Amino acid sequence: MTSGPTPAESPAARVGPGSGPRLLDGLTGLVAAGMLVVGAVLLASALLAPAVLSAAGLGPADGPGWSRVGGHLLVGVAGELVVHRRRTWPPPVRVAADLAVLVAAAGVIWWAWLA
Repeated sequence: MTSGPTPAESPAARVGPGSGPRLLDGLTGLVAAGMLVVGAVLLASALLAPAVLSAAGLGPADGPGWSRVGGHLLVGVAGELVVHRRRTWPPPVRVAADLAVLVAAAGVIWWAWLA
């Protein structure tokens, strides 16, 4: 009986993704959380803006629009699901999922704020 580590416990078997994928994971988590927060703020403003601005005597208001609210919330929730589920995924799948969230967030930001 040997006293060394078994092949499954060797240091090479415990190595996680490199610093690049971990940086991408962190960036994706920040962007997903930010999209969720912005979506929640837009939801609150869509619900409250018409009543608050009318009560303040500033005239009618429509708010940000439901499509913008839904886009931010959809990308934010999907991004957070990726963040919480990716721990068991192999590194190439994690990178692809992270990039998909970042591209979706960039698309929603462009569509909702810049177009």
